[in-house]
Amino acid sequence: MRRITRTGITLIATAAAVGVTIAASPAPAGAAPAKRCVIDQTDATRTVASLMSDCSTGEILGLFADAPLGLMPTGTKTLSLLPVFQISGDALPYDSAKALTRAQSVLGDALTFTRRGGQPWVYKNYAWGLDAGAAVTRGVSRVDGRPVYAADFAADFNGYRISLHEYRQLTPTVWIARDIGGGDKPTTTPTGGVIALS
Repeated sequence: MRRITRTGITLIATAAAVGVTIAASPAPAGAAPAKRCVIDQTDATRTVASLMSDCSTGEILGLFADAPLGLMPTGTKTLSLLPVFQISGDALPYDSAKALTRAQSVLGDALTFTRRGGQPWVYKNYAWGLDAGAAVTRGVSRVDGRPVYAADFAADFNGYRISLHEYRQLTPTVWIARDIGGGDKPTTTPTGGVIALS
């Protein structure tokens, strides 16, 4: 009962944080479109469009895993919810994840990277305004232990650590990030989605 309650809170909060609704049963991460996934180092629009419609679940997760740390994002970045969502490490079917993330994108469309109190800070740009925001720090991914820029949005959820962003630079103008819940311990079974910033 305790685990179900915690998972339920995590899913609800993650849905609010990244704009994903959970309504389908999990499927292997291999569910994919049969299209060419294009990462264009000079064209952010083409890269994000391909991530949104051409790249498979496995390709998107692999791109995050393989991306270098790169530079920290700055300024206001357009947020695109990618068609990937995992529950305890299992991915929703691709078409379901795509439909759900597109439908929920109305919650917000950007992140604003700035400074607050002398340190890097990021705000979620919700449709109704900015959230409380979070410090951006250099750390290691909960999923793979490699370097990331991390932001913990616990202040949005009464101190519960259920929306942790992990950013890596995919191209000179596009960042790819995980948005996962469940605290700060390493995990091989994350719950959450993937976003692109451009």
